[in-house]
Amino acid sequence: MALSANRDVDHYVDQELRSYPVKADAVIYKGAFVVIEESTGYAKPFVAGASAGTTNFFVGIAYEEADNTGGSNGDISVRVFTKGDFEHPVASATITRVGDKVYAVADDTLLLTDSSGQNVFVGRIQAHISGTTCIVRLHGIADADAT
Repeated sequence: MALSANRDVDHYVDQELRSYPVKADAVIYKGAFVVIEESTGYAKPFVAGASAGTTNFFVGIAYEEADNTGGSNGDISVRVFTKGDFEHPVASATITRVGDKVYAVADDTLLLTDSSGQNVFVGRIQAHISGTTCIVRLHGIADADAT
């Protein structure tokens, strides 16, 4: 049905930082790769195999620590960087890997491969710094299908 009067629509200017409720007994450390568990809707740190695939999806990097030890689902929240470029080691990365996809294999480790669906897509290499250190651009929820 078409509008017949003015309406206010909430607008979120800052799209870089979001808050998500944390899963029961989860500890998310600052700088961790964070996923949402689809079956519960709660945030938790990425764990290969236990977090990958269609039951969880990457939302970003933890801005702060969130310790929900002994807590129930949603007792606390964690703020997460959902967009941006971040300097991070990427195993086996070289200058020729700029533009390649990167995947989390743990809440602190990035690889260039998705090991049989056990890892989660995080983003793409934007620049090579030195050694295996790269600048990685995060691909958040909206970009999840643009892998």
